[in-house]
Amino acid sequence: MRRVIRIKAMQGLYTYYNNKTVNWVDICQKMSDSLIEEPKFYNTTDLLEKQGIQKLLELLQQEAFEEKIEVNELPENQRWIGLLAQKTKSSWNNENKRELDRIQSTALRDVENQVPAEVTFWQLFSSLLQRTWDVEDRKQYNLLPTEPSPAHELKILDHPFWKNLLLGLHPDKGSPPLGLKSFEKDQMMRLYQSIFNELPEYQEFKNKKEVSDSEMEEIWKVLYRKIFRSEIFNETMGEHDLHWSENRIFLEVRLKNTFKKLSQGEVPVFELDKEEADEFGHFFKLLVDSSITNFEADDDLIRQVLITWDPERIAVLDRFIIHLAINELRNFPHIPVKVTINEYLEIAKAYSTPSSAGFINGVVDKLAKLLRADGSIKKSARGLMDNR
Repeated sequence: MRRVIRIKAMQGLYTYYNNKTVNWVDICQKMSDSLIEEPKFYNTTDLLEKQGIQKLLELLQQEAFEEKIEVNELPENQRWIGLLAQKTKSSWNNENKRELDRIQSTALRDVENQVPAEVTFWQLFSSLLQRTWDVEDRKQYNLLPTEPSPAHELKILDHPFWKNLLLGLHPDKGSPPLGLKSFEKDQMMRLYQSIFNELPEYQEFKNKKEVSDSEMEEIWKVLYRKIFRSEIFNETMGEHDLHWSENRIFLEVRLKNTFKKLSQGEVPVFELDKEEADEFGHFFKLLVDSSITNFEADDDLIRQVLITWDPERIAVLDRFIIHLAINELRNFPHIPVKVTINEYLEIAKAYSTPSSAGFINGVVDKLAKLLRADGSIKKSARGLMDNR
């Protein structure tokens, strides 16, 4: 699941730096608008003088942005404007900190929401099985103009996994897990039709009079994967989760783990692994914080290896991916170098330009050599596997 955290880190850097620019413009404008409340500006009646004050504030704000402003060196009657420019920079820094906190809290909330998402999924799966039962009941009571199905066609209802799944979703003791919800009737009808009436693998399974334990296990895998990939399920989840395209990877990993537990005869427990959540939170925070802290210095490093390439031509996402890779190489001694590079290449293939992966591979490989040479990369334990 670290790949999801890496993706979120990439998106976090993009959001952070994009919003830094927007926030600066907004705060400068707000400070300019607030001049009317300043006594020294308010008491000025000359229009040209007012325009001069506004222009000077803009110039001093730029100096404050570049950390070149010296308020005490300004004429005494202009120092109050210099203080406003410094206040602009201070307000901007505070907003950037709040922005970073929002980004990090959103990422951690997405990690925590993986449990309710999985519960929603298995509730849907269970409801579809229950619908098969309901259809047969209607046949029994002659509410449908068809004969009840032969026993061998209903063996999915005796699937050994279902009982334990229901115990996990509806425990005898304690509160039910978060995420239990019902889907709309038309969604259920469409899913039921596509899975239980049209899915070739299920039809083949249903028609067999006898099946092995491995075939019972395999059909469960087929069914849950079909639902997971269904347009209906993904559309519904996307309506409630703005980051669903990434967060569904969380769910895919959890589904595999739950399937393994069910295949071992265990009752799944739908709760967040606090230790795992803390680990991912630490991974995300250290990765993003170090990338931001080292951004300017790492830009200089990147320029060193881009001999025949203008740094300004680097695609925005490629730049962030390279920064994240550099800081992961530095800060996580237990992650092998090749693992880090390969992970970010896969992200580049999925999210950036067609030529990005090759470009990033060349740049990060050269940067890794520089970092090894100056001792910035120090690997231990599993991280030593390919540190060469």
